[in-house]
Amino acid sequence: MRLGAESGQRLVLIISAAAFITTVAVGAHWNQISVHTVEAIEVARAFVSDLATSVPVETADAAPTVDSDAVGAINHDALVRQPRGQRVNQAFTICKGSKRVTCVVDGDTFWLNSEKIRIADIDTPEIGQPKCARELALGEKANMRLRVLLSAGPFEMQSLPGRNIDRYGRSLRILVRNGQSVGDRLVSEGLARTWSGRREPWCNT
Repeated sequence: MRLGAESGQRLVLIISAAAFITTVAVGAHWNQISVHTVEAIEVARAFVSDLATSVPVETADAAPTVDSDAVGAINHDALVRQPRGQRVNQAFTICKGSKRVTCVVDGDTFWLNSEKIRIADIDTPEIGQPKCARELALGEKANMRLRVLLSAGPFEMQSLPGRNIDRYGRSLRILVRNGQSVGDRLVSEGLARTWSGRREPWCNT
């Protein structure tokens, strides 16, 4: 429990009073020390109990848990127009094995210099745990296409205001090349959906 400044001062005064009473008891009658001490402690205890029920407990704000699945629809057009983000100009491979440095995991997730990044404005089919053969086929196409797009020349990664990392530890980014979202490019080619705030199935479409 954390008490306010005024309440803390009152508590100090009570404890000081208890110590004074005990001191007086020592100077007056040794055989009365325990009586006065108990009385002082009871007064202090009652005061603390009163504070516990009347003073609101201050708690530190819990750090928000940001999950890409919980992020709502993104106005990526506004993000594309914001000041330049991190500039990237590297060749990407398809991720294989456990060591991943600069490679593509699937249509919306990749590694850059050992940092795992989730493209925040799109959703693509899963290839790790697909729900059907169609999703797997589309997911593999999106995976290969993203590798080509990322390796096609310089692009910029824009951060999401207040939404930097999801619950899986992936950095959330919008990718921009020549004023256009790379995610939009995948959407226009039928390999991704614009992120609406939740995942949609790929097997019934």
